[in-house]
Amino acid sequence: MTRSPNYFTAHLSNIGESYGQHFLHAIYYFVMLLTAAVCALIHAFLPFLFEKTASQIISKLYSKMTETKLLEAYSPSKG
Repeated sequence: MTRSPNYFTAHLSNIGESYGQHFLHAIYYFVMLLTAAVCALIHAFLPFLFEKTASQIISKLYSKMTETKLLEAYSPSKG
């Protein structure tokens, strides 16, 4: 009999984080993306405000993900 995978912990072990680490990282990305979204929304109405803020936040997040090789954990070759 084969054991069914534990979907709750499979992702955590795949990226090498504990539940607490993953929680804090996910909250960090949520807050940063929400900040970028709010800045982009304000910029849509008032184009002279937050001209580069949203793109700078997203660029910083992308750099952080590539530095920690987080994107590799989600590549299609890993399955």
